[in-house]
Amino acid sequence: MTSSKQDGSKDGGFQGHFAELLKVEGKLALREPTGLAMATGAPIIFLVVFGLIGIVSPGPVANTGYTVLDLYVPVIMVMIFIFLGIASLPVTMVKYREMGWLRRFSVTPVPPSRLLAAQLIVNLALAGVAVLIVIFGSELIFGATLHVSILYFVLSLVTSIAVIFSLGLVVAAIAPSQSTTTVLTGGLTFLLLFLSGLWLPPSTIGGLLATIMYYSPSGASVQALLYSVFNVTPPFTAIITMVVYAMVFTFIAIRYFRWE
Repeated sequence: MTSSKQDGSKDGGFQGHFAELLKVEGKLALREPTGLAMATGAPIIFLVVFGLIGIVSPGPVANTGYTVLDLYVPVIMVMIFIFLGIASLPVTMVKYREMGWLRRFSVTPVPPSRLLAAQLIVNLALAGVAVLIVIFGSELIFGATLHVSILYFVLSLVTSIAVIFSLGLVVAAIAPSQSTTTVLTGGLTFLLLFLSGLWLPPSTIGGLLATIMYYSPSGASVQALLYSVFNVTPPFTAIITMVVYAMVFTFIAIRYFRWE
C-alpha cells in the first residue's frame, strides 16, 4: 500500500514538473521570434505569394483541374514542417546541450527526455497553428477548392510531421556543435525543399529524379497531403515510405542522442 502511494506521488510529481517545463518552453517559444515567425508569418507569406501567382495565372494547371494554389497548399504545409523540424528544433536542442541544460536535468527529478518531449510538443503546437492558417487562409481568402478528408488528412499529417521531425532529431543527435548544426540544417532544408517539389514538381520532371522526389521524406509528405486535401485516398506507397523513414530516423536519434 505504502509503495503504491509513493509510486503515485512520484508519478504526480513528474507530471507536475513536466507541466511546468512545458509552460516554460511555451513561453520561450513565444519570446523567440524564429519559431513563431515560421509558424505564423511564413504560411501567410507563402499563401500570398502563391495566391498572387494564381491570380496572375488563373485557371487549372495543365490538365489537373486544380489551380496553382490548390496544388501548392500541401507544399506550403511541408515547408513549414521543414522549417520547424529541421531548421529550428535541432538548433535548439544542440544549444541546450552546449549550455549544459541537458546535463543539469540528469540530476533533477525530471529526466532529460522530458525536455526533449516538451520541445517536440511546443513545435507540434506551432505546426498545428501553421496548418490551420494554410487551410483556412487558402479557402477563405484565395478561394482554394479543397475538399479535405479528415481521416486521410490526419493520417497524412501525422506521418509527415513524424518523418520530418524525426529527421531533425537525427541532426540534433549527431551534430557536435551549434555551428555544425547550422550548416547541416541549412543544407538539409534546401535539399528537402527541392525534393518536395517547391521549385520543380516531380510530375514535370519525370524519370529517375521524379522517383527519388516521390520517395524522399518531403516528397512523400507532399504526395500524401495533396491527395488527402482533395478527399482522395493517399498512395499506400507514400504512407509506408514515411512510416519506414520515421522508424529508421527515430531509431538513429535514440541510439546516438547525447545529453552532454
